[in-house]
Amino acid sequence: MSRWWVVLAGVGVLVMGSGGCVGPRAVPAGTIVTPVGTFVVDFEVWDEQMSGLLLEAVPEAARALERWGHLEEPVRITVVWNHAALEEAVGRRLPGMSAWARRTQVLLENPRRWPLPPGLEQDPTLVAHVRRVQVTSLLRHELTHSLMFQLAGVPPSDPEGRIPFWFREGMAMVTANEFSHWPPPLTLAQWLDFHPEVNLLRDAAALVRTDGAIAYGGALHGFNFLLRRCGDAAPLRVLAHMRTGQRFPDAFQAALGVRPEALASDFDRFLRWRGFAPAPTAPARASPGGGASSRCP
Repeated sequence: MSRWWVVLAGVGVLVMGSGGCVGPRAVPAGTIVTPVGTFVVDFEVWDEQMSGLLLEAVPEAARALERWGHLEEPVRITVVWNHAALEEAVGRRLPGMSAWARRTQVLLENPRRWPLPPGLEQDPTLVAHVRRVQVTSLLRHELTHSLMFQLAGVPPSDPEGRIPFWFREGMAMVTANEFSHWPPPLTLAQWLDFHPEVNLLRDAAALVRTDGAIAYGGALHGFNFLLRRCGDAAPLRVLAHMRTGQRFPDAFQAALGVRPEALASDFDRFLRWRGFAPAPTAPARASPGGGASSRCP
């Protein structure tokens, strides 16, 4: 059993204002040391209730990262007061998003500002439970990004542009176990029936701007397809090759023996041919279209 330590480190910047659970005051930093690595929680505006929530949720979320390894550098989780402050900190519009991950920082909109199901506000105990589930799930996702970026090495800036959307988001969604949040393979297959020109992995970056749910669903199930075929070590081998300076397509081929386009084609056939549906009496069929297989050696 892993052991978890939570160390509250004092202090911060003293600002003018009155005391209380929410409001300007001395801003402390919570340092959380886990087997995965170290996390530092701080607030732009101190919120005692959310601080307690995060000091519990961060270690719980970090457990999911053990699947992939360990952080090389601490990650600072900075809680900003509202969505406008999040967009200002990131420097771009983030509709529908509550966090943004970098190699060594996660910017998090204060969970106090997140929407709740109608009527839930009347039950403080249930609100606290829902908030903890929401925060833990989101942190599993965002901290996976930070770990991924660290494993990929230190480029001039965070490597979102080097790691394709399907791999980057797919790894985070699988780690956070978001399978119930996005369209299942059957829905993706039915959507593809009406969009024969689209490949969900190849076209994911463009598709997310027009049909986000399908793009994220494709990334989730495409990354899971990679894991089922090649195992959990496969993405780690890809990131290790990127760490040497290789671009993603070359790192993918060096790690797995095939180009990422081959996996994208195989996943496309898997969906269109309903490979996810059990058919024990159906005869084996050759894959249409030819091309290289992305089966791992």
